[in-house]
Amino acid sequence: MQSGKGVYFPGLNALRFFAAGAVIITHVELIKYYLREVYGFKPYWLDIWGKWHTGDQIGERIIQSTPFETILSHEYIQWYHPLTAEAGPLGVLFFFVLSGFLITYLLFTEREVTGSISVRKFYVRRFLRIWPLYYFIVLIGFLVLPHFDVFITPKHSELISMSNAEFWQSFVLFMFIFPNLAMSIFGPFPNIGQLWSIGVEEQFYIGWPWLMKKTNNHLRTVLLVIVGIILVKTIILAFDGILDPKYWDIVIRFFAMTKLESMAIGSLGAWALFYKKERILQLVYHPVTQGIAYSGIPFLLYFTPAFMQNGIHLVYSLLFLVIIVNVSTNPKSWLKLEHPILHSLGKISYGLYMYHMLVIVAVIHVFAPMLPEDSRNGVGAGLLFYTASFTISIAISYLSYHLFESRFIRMKRRFTNVSSGDDARIQ
Repeated sequence: MQSGKGVYFPGLNALRFFAAGAVIITHVELIKYYLREVYGFKPYWLDIWGKWHTGDQIGERIIQSTPFETILSHEYIQWYHPLTAEAGPLGVLFFFVLSGFLITYLLFTEREVTGSISVRKFYVRRFLRIWPLYYFIVLIGFLVLPHFDVFITPKHSELISMSNAEFWQSFVLFMFIFPNLAMSIFGPFPNIGQLWSIGVEEQFYIGWPWLMKKTNNHLRTVLLVIVGIILVKTIILAFDGILDPKYWDIVIRFFAMTKLESMAIGSLGAWALFYKKERILQLVYHPVTQGIAYSGIPFLLYFTPAFMQNGIHLVYSLLFLVIIVNVSTNPKSWLKLEHPILHSLGKISYGLYMYHMLVIVAVIHVFAPMLPEDSRNGVGAGLLFYTASFTISIAISYLSYHLFESRFIRMKRRFTNVSSGDDARIQ
């Protein structure tokens, strides 16, 4: 909500923490999958939308034409597999929608307060908040962690041992904030594969402040962006199987990850809220709409047909937007998440997202050998892996925020026309 020259939305930090937690859940099971032959894990992770490897009784990608009811009926797939496989991707999608909502609202507010939008200051603020930790993780991910066995998995060993040219090509793409392109070409780099989403956001914000500054009809602009991106992706998918898959698969993977439309959908909430579109807000705030949003997510998770997987993120994005707007602005929201502990955890959510993968790998390598083989798939082992991964990630992220990131966050204030977050909260 806007107060004076500050913008603070209660509950958003809590939502950030929950989204980061969802990513951690998926990655704990993903790393267990990578290490299944080393420690005898039977991970809960299962990516159910691609080609199936029945030899090891683990699915990586089941073909798109497989009916969903057939997938769930397979003896190797339990009810929790879609949850653990999709929690992380949904958490990242939520971050996209939330980012589009909040950043666009701040841009609208700046334009109202100052009469324009300083794109230069916007870029500086992004650099100061995102780049220091991003580049720190990139440098240790490429140059330090590969030299320590505790951070290596068999799958990652293959990537690290790729040719010298490919290694440095990937490194250059990461350095130029194109980790999503590097991932499309070479696969996820060890311990820092999660950085692909940072690339998506930074690429989105190259042009977004210019659009919000130059246009007066923001709704039309946002809708044109959404429709244009969907049209481009549809054309790309239409050529699947026609053009050389060696190169076209890279294009498909890149655009599949680059969900710029979800960030634009988030901006629709900012538009409705900032310009006080009461009829739309009444619909969003309605108890039935809230019920559809909260129940629709698990429903889609388990009952979305295979042929809709390439577009279902659009529906998820709308449902996430309903939740974001209600939690942060609706006095009668079903969820009240403004709590000091959740707020503090949300403040360090960027660090949680950036550090958690290397923590998970180290945790499993350290604790799994201590456990008897017949107990590594038990409830106790699972609680140990999850508790250690969350606790250590939170501790490292807390230290990173207060000892490293906060130095750059304080520098942002010199380039801020509209305060937000804690700066607006204490006004």
